[in-house]
Amino acid sequence: MSGDGLIWLVLVVSLLILNALAISLYKRNKMPLWLSGIVIGMLGPIIAFIAGYFFVKIDHNSGGTGEGAGFGAAFIGLIIVANGMIYLIIGIISKVKSLINQKNINQT
Repeated sequence: MSGDGLIWLVLVVSLLILNALAISLYKRNKMPLWLSGIVIGMLGPIIAFIAGYFFVKIDHNSGGTGEGAGFGAAFIGLIIVANGMIYLIIGIISKVKSLINQKNINQT
């Protein structure tokens, strides 16, 4: 498998797991979306560092310098953090909307 394929595989699997977990916790009323966004945003750099460590190790074993592996790990981290920010924004908008609707119901 090429390095690009490995980076995309790690990214897609990470996003699928994190998104499935966030949505299932939200549907079971265990965790609001905004909190899931914060957790995903904090897990992004951790996943990127772990993936980068393995990517660089693989690249060094094959005689490379590890620069592409570092860029790939940074890409993974940025995408996961952006995904977390989307959850955070959607969660905040959803909460504000529900508070406004609740306030309108109480006034009538």
